[in-house]
Amino acid sequence: MKFIIIAGTPGSGKTSLVKHIIAELKDDLKLSFAKFDCLQTQDDQKIAKIYDIPVVKKLAGELCPDHYTALEIPKLIRANQDKDILLLETAGLCLRCSPYVEEGLGINVLDIASGDPSRYGPILTQADLVAISKGDLISQAEREIFRTKVLEVNPTAQLVEVNGLTGEGAIDVAEAIKKAPDIKSDSLTLKHSMPSAVCGYCYGNKTISDKDTHDRYLAGKELKALVPNLNCGRCGYKSCNEFIRAVLDKKVDRHQCPFIK
Repeated sequence: MKFIIIAGTPGSGKTSLVKHIIAELKDDLKLSFAKFDCLQTQDDQKIAKIYDIPVVKKLAGELCPDHYTALEIPKLIRANQDKDILLLETAGLCLRCSPYVEEGLGINVLDIASGDPSRYGPILTQADLVAISKGDLISQAEREIFRTKVLEVNPTAQLVEVNGLTGEGAIDVAEAIKKAPDIKSDSLTLKHSMPSAVCGYCYGNKTISDKDTHDRYLAGKELKALVPNLNCGRCGYKSCNEFIRAVLDKKVDRHQCPFIK
């Protein structure tokens, strides 16, 4: 199975490109699509209805969507072993987090009007293919300058100019997907480490206060040592960290985790 991660900032045209890619691939290959978002989306229903392929929706809620995506990837791979290609679209909120993996193909959909590519982190610099969208908004000379700047920060990337309305470039992206290597197991390696999440705000503190933030961090650290950090979901939350935040907010008793005695 080939595993494809499609990332990009909100409004860059990820989902529009995904639809054209699915249209190019679905007749000859068995596809599955996973849509990750923060709070809500109906894109999964539309894609399932139009293209008649298996689709799953995952909402991160209070979690970082890219951290949540990385947590869910092994489950998705195990559930789609009978497919030829698993396409995963991330929420794309963080330029630093995007969870490309060494064993798959990472595609960054990059809005040409979004500014200098040097401002971007691993969401661009670690991509295998950069799909440059909305090129019709600027001149040919400006497009060439933009392409050069993209290659300055990611010199090994394949560049494809795409248009989510017309489908331009989707065939080239689909061909790159066909050539991607197959993954051998659900044990994958991130291309870039995620940012550290070790302060009181990461455990849900809302007060702008050194003391309150430090106290919240210590309370969260204490609970972190008690939970199994398996993200098993038996407490009713997506991850152990989300459960810890709920305990600290007094929304749930700590003993709702079956591992806390």
